[in-house]
Amino acid sequence: MKIIAYSEDIDYIKTAVSYFPNEYVVGISNKTTKVVDELHLLDDVNEEFIANYIASLKPDVVVTGSTKRDKTVAGAVAGLLRYPIITDVIDLSGNKAKRIVYSGMGIAEIEFSYPVVLTVSKKNIEIKEKESKIIQVKTEMRRVRRVEIKSKGESSVDLSSAQIIVSVGRGIGNKENIKYAEELAKALGGALGGSRPVTAELGWLPEDRQIGLSGNKVKPKLYIALGISGQPQHLAGIKDAKIIVAVNKDKSAPIVENADYIIIGDAIEFCKAMTEKVKKK
Repeated sequence: MKIIAYSEDIDYIKTAVSYFPNEYVVGISNKTTKVVDELHLLDDVNEEFIANYIASLKPDVVVTGSTKRDKTVAGAVAGLLRYPIITDVIDLSGNKAKRIVYSGMGIAEIEFSYPVVLTVSKKNIEIKEKESKIIQVKTEMRRVRRVEIKSKGESSVDLSSAQIIVSVGRGIGNKENIKYAEELAKALGGALGGSRPVTAELGWLPEDRQIGLSGNKVKPKLYIALGISGQPQHLAGIKDAKIIVAVNKDKSAPIVENADYIIIGDAIEFCKAMTEKVKKK
């Protein structure tokens, strides 16, 4: 099979390669990597060009990541090649794929036939490097001109390796209240994350802070869940956490049954009290 793996995020390409360990995988990205057999290195990013370029290679399988741009390219390629597309794949074996459904409430197993386009969720995985053949690709067909690059004003964090994570859910109340969680995370020397509702749906935090099956799978020594109900897709993303502390007003929330320590109360008051205590030490 001719397999194409595309993403701006190399971790997604590693994930794609892990599903086809015995196949020749062609990677397409604007980032360098040595985990693929052949890398088509883009000089810029242009979704329309990339989709047409991938389609011109006549692949049997196209695997992309799950960023907005990755999914845009995946959808365009599927349309150009008239291939079926399966999104948000969390596991792949042969011609069977597992994907999250109902906003993370369930997992569906889908049997499919090739050719196909897949978008995959990121896995924490290391792939042995190899001598990749590099092909430089000059991006064309640009319809939008870049005028200026503005920083998000906040550096990205590697939640997958964080030892302490303070994570917020819808129960934190509103976007302005997230500053209390951020102050606590800073005092503890940890990282700030969030559930799918506050990242992908409400936009209170960047999507790269999302924790769960469709976001980052984390394994910290301490995970503090503030106002997070604990839906299955979120719990699956924190199953490797050593200690889980749940702070929630709802004592019947699913996170409570899955936590090592439980505080039934207001997440903001908890943040204020804990931050003050930590700073005094």
